[in-house]
Amino acid sequence: MNAQAPTTYGIVVGYDGSVASQLAVGWAAETARQQGKHLTLVHSVNLAGTPGFPAMDFSELEPSLEHAAKALVDEGAERASTTLDASQVETQYWLGSAAAQLVDASRDAELLVVGSRGRGRLLAGLLGSTSYAVAAHAQCPVVVVRGPGGETPDDVPIPPRPGRGHDVVVGVDDSDASVRAVDAAVEVAEREGAVLHIVRVAHSPSMEAWTYAETAKGGTEETHAIRDHAEQSVTRAANRVRALHPKVIVTTEVLYGSPGQSLADLGATAGLIVVGSRGHGGFTGMLLGSVSHRVIHDAECPVMVVR
Repeated sequence: MNAQAPTTYGIVVGYDGSVASQLAVGWAAETARQQGKHLTLVHSVNLAGTPGFPAMDFSELEPSLEHAAKALVDEGAERASTTLDASQVETQYWLGSAAAQLVDASRDAELLVVGSRGRGRLLAGLLGSTSYAVAAHAQCPVVVVRGPGGETPDDVPIPPRPGRGHDVVVGVDDSDASVRAVDAAVEVAEREGAVLHIVRVAHSPSMEAWTYAETAKGGTEETHAIRDHAEQSVTRAANRVRALHPKVIVTTEVLYGSPGQSLADLGATAGLIVVGSRGHGGFTGMLLGSVSHRVIHDAECPVMVVR
């Protein structure tokens, strides 16, 4: 099944009618409006969830499935059209795995936006969910917009966007992925008029021992070295951004603890958290890294994952 399939996309957003996907459409539509981009709204009908039996001929079901899929993407397009002109919104619907189809669409997209159904048990198969699989394997930046847990009315407000009082937070380390994350984050901050907050989480293999050393002994040679390296890391990143984007306000911070949780906690006031992913494209690649996984799972604001 397919409807109006363009060869290239601007911003792609997945839609399945859930509250999380409604929020994702709202966020993606506003982003498309600000950037002057087209929005492609997509839905995939997964036959794994369709009742049947081994000898069943699914070709008999396809017309009804196509009708339901078209009605769903039309509903999503109507939501998007409250922000965008109808001519800027296109729709697609497919038969197959939602994650696989979205990853395939990411090859020609500038940005992919998906919803996540709120907090669940971290070890309860979340890596198999659409949002986590897409964030791990997409070939363009992915923004995950988290919906509230439990049953929630359709009028849930769209999360705050980056801007005054809502910084763009980006986590850095010494990887190439974090350099790309900073580049993506500063583009958002510059476009939205937001402060760019560059964060490095200093981490020791034994945080309990480190905490004791910091409080009882004033630090050790090892902990001072870790702290100094973190400070140098955020300073280098900030100096690079200021040289290339002098109009962007840049702040830096070094935190201590679990990198993923420390970054996720900043989502309480941030407009967007940007993290790098070291995974490879396609489903033969690595799973989503533990830091980006944790941030997506726990952050209250949208999270952008950059490969």
